[in-house]
Formats: sequence, C-alpha cells, structure tokens
Amino acid sequence: MNFNEVFNFPDGDVVLRAIYGTGSRDFRVHKSFLSFSSPVLRGILAALPPKAALDSIDVVDVECAPEPLQIILRYIYPALPPPVIDNLSILSEALVLSDKYDIDVARSRLRSSFGGFIRADPLRAYAIACRFGLEDEIKIASSYTRSIHLPDLAELPDEFKLIPATEYHRLILLHSRYHREVDVIASHTPFPRPIFATVLDFFASLRPGKGGGGRMIGMEVAREHFQDSIREGVPLDEESLFRALKAEGISATVSDADIQSYISSILSQADDLNLTV
Repeated sequence: MNFNEVFNFPDGDVVLRAIYGTGSRDFRVHKSFLSFSSPVLRGILAALPPKAALDSIDVVDVECAPEPLQIILRYIYPALPPPVIDNLSILSEALVLSDKYDIDVARSRLRSSFGGFIRADPLRAYAIACRFGLEDEIKIASSYTRSIHLPDLAELPDEFKLIPATEYHRLILLHSRYHREVDVIASHTPFPRPIFATVLDFFASLRPGKGGGGRMIGMEVAREHFQDSIREGVPLDEESLFRALKAEGISATVSDADIQSYISSILSQADDLNLTV
C-alpha cells in the first residue's frame, strides 16, 4: 500500500516529511491528531512561524525512514487498521520515534507486537528490549536465549552496540545461574539433562501468562510440579506431562494443540538422542 495514498488527507493542515538518506516522503495529516497524541509534536507545531501565504501548509521534518513513521501514524489515527509489523528493525525504529515524540499510544501497542519476534530472534529482541527499558520483554527474551552458547558466537547482533555492557553481563549471569540450577535439579532425577532442561524451558517460556489462582507460570511452577515426582522416579510420558501442564491452568495462554505439539517434540528429541524417557 502506498503511504501517500493513506496519509494524504485533502484537509490535512501539516506535512510530516520523513527524511532518510538522500530521499524524503511526505505525509499530509492533521495537527489536531498529532497534538492530541504527542506533547512533543504539540510543542513543535505551536512554535511554527506564521505561514507565508494563506494557501501554504506547514512542514515538519522527521529524520527517519517512512515505514516506522507510517506505523506511528496508524496508531495515532484510531479509525485506520493497525499496522502489520513483520520486521524487528522497523519495530525498533518505530519505538525510537514513539520515545522521541512521547507517543504513549504507539509505545504501548508496539510493546504488544514485540512478543512475536522474541522466539524467532531472542538475542536481538533482548538487546532492543534493554535499549528501551522494557523489563517484561527483557525477562522473556532472556529466557529464550538460554539455548544459545554465548561464548561460541563469532559476533553479537548490532543492537548490542546500542546498550550498556552491563546488560550483556546481566545476560551472561542469567545463563550461568540457569545452567547451574538445571544441573542441580537434573542430578536428582532419572531423566536425561537435555530432556529435563527442555521441559523447564517450556515452563519458563510461559512466564507472561497466568496460571490457576493467578500464579505466574515459570521456573517456580516447574520446580513445584516436577521436583518431588521426578525424585521418586515418576515416568515422564506424553499423557502425564500433558495432565501436569493442564493442571496448572495454562489453557488461557497456550492451546491444547500447542501443548501436545510441544510434548511430542520433547519425546521426539529423546528418540533422536536414543534416550529413554
């Protein structure tokens, strides 16, 4: 869809000009929408000099690519369909704009779009979440990075250049604590460590959801549910694991089909490793 066709309102009284590299793209929009959504833009618009001619239109330069700007505008205009964001870099650029211009409606909705990228690219997602101080997203993304052996990486994603070294150190400490914990618990179980770690990872990945009684699903639930039974040698099979997960009331956040698919992948991993579970 052409951006100019969407944001080229005939009665628009201001042009936002996205300037990127040697190019630019104009968005003819309304001062009232901008002022209502952004105190920063409200101040910029109020400070514009008087127009030289009655038929002239104010222009405000915005240093960014057009894609993140049109995403922000779609959130500002509530009657328009929400944007489809399929690129983590574009999402990051849109977050920059929402912070720069203090656009709360865009910031909150961008955060809700963030989760879809975490599983696919957890390291980049972690760095971006750190850059913008998104603590919930930091915790979720860090849990998905645990399968990545950080010392083996030839280089980190470029997004790590934009965050303090303390955030990378924080991630290393989390990895270290997690693996020590898994080693301790797994040493008391009849199950191979790779399978047990996979089960714990699944519980940790559910941390944003709510379980029965409003309890948070996470490592605590994994320990509560499995620690006693595994020490007693209770077998881990598809039916018992499914019942255990359902007993924690996670159906509101994960469908039965997803649970069954995940359990099957655990057992398949065991078969691939020639392990008896």
